[in-house]
Amino acid sequence: MKATFCGLGKGNYRSNIFTKYLLLTLIVIFFQGCYGKRYEDRKDKNSEPLPKYTVNVHEEYPIESLFELKEIIPINIEEKNFLVDIYRLQVSEENFYLLDKEFGTLIKTSNDGYQIAKIGKFGSGPDELPDIADFSLSEASGELLLISIEERSLAFFDLEGNFKRKIKLKNQSDMLSVDGKGKIGMSITYFNEEFSNFELLDSAGKSIKRLFPFPKDVFPIILKNISGHITKGYEGGILYQEPANSVIYEINQDEHFPKYQFLSSQPIWPQDKKHQLNSFFETLATGELSFPTRFFEESENHLYFGWNKEKNKNSQKIVDFRVGVFDKQNNRTYLTRESPLTSFLSGPMAVEGNSVYFIIPLFKLLDLSDEPVLESYKTEIIQLKNKFQDMDFPVILKMNLKILLESD
Repeated sequence: MKATFCGLGKGNYRSNIFTKYLLLTLIVIFFQGCYGKRYEDRKDKNSEPLPKYTVNVHEEYPIESLFELKEIIPINIEEKNFLVDIYRLQVSEENFYLLDKEFGTLIKTSNDGYQIAKIGKFGSGPDELPDIADFSLSEASGELLLISIEERSLAFFDLEGNFKRKIKLKNQSDMLSVDGKGKIGMSITYFNEEFSNFELLDSAGKSIKRLFPFPKDVFPIILKNISGHITKGYEGGILYQEPANSVIYEINQDEHFPKYQFLSSQPIWPQDKKHQLNSFFETLATGELSFPTRFFEESENHLYFGWNKEKNKNSQKIVDFRVGVFDKQNNRTYLTRESPLTSFLSGPMAVEGNSVYFIIPLFKLLDLSDEPVLESYKTEIIQLKNKFQDMDFPVILKMNLKILLESD
């Protein structure tokens, strides 16, 4: 069953989007069930190794002191296609691949945002998919992998969008990534017989191993759009964070280990309660919790992440979205201060060298063109209003991390 929510006011876009996620999750509940290096620092052979990095989220800075806007890229697609709420963005050889989570639309564009191809057909045929829950680009095979949560299948396309093959999956998966050797990592939902949150497959779909077990009596709740994420690591592995968890793991064929652990002076969900999903969800709704969002991406020297800060007691907003940067060289964490811009950014969606990609709706970009980090592009932003009739379409913001951060 698919629920559609209409009439969201643009002035409260981000708060309404978050509220929509909460409502969608409640509907799912009702209708579906009413460590790249081994570590020697262990208490005993059965204990989990300590995380490689501790990300203390504390110091706050204006976003313009951390990031510099380098490029604004409006997405130009054919009228029959829809891109509104981008769930995944991947960059490859000067092309963008974008997936809309509401419509399941996967589009390939040029580096200036013009549509090149729509990837995947909807249907029940051998070369079709009833839905696209997620996708990943395999650099090892030069393929795009598209996953269907409804059909429990994984489809393979070339980078131009031509169908190649499809395999059936035993378990239902909602998130997907591919490591540097072509191994497939999937976040499998709480409706699986293995009672595990993660499965690693080979390119033929054969299971290599399953990780992150959960109790058989766990209350099934899907938090994909709020908490938990999977993406590629800089060193060739897969980075995975379970829902309601403050630890990011790195996974490859040989081992897995905790790579980043988030800490905060504000209330953060206890690690030993990570499987109490219903309680976690209820606490989120109060706004009295700080936690990492589903967005994080890794570069050689930094981890970029989204952060929901505990709301200010005088604030009417449920959530307080921020962007964080962890410097692996000096073990420091930099968090953006509260600002109108960070409230409406989605991301970090992707990294490329020293560049970080974010998404923002055009109408919010126009509203916020006076923000310091956008100010030098104000004329270009205003010109977009005259060029496009649809003010809801997504715009990519390519930002560079400022040098002062690395030398601070």
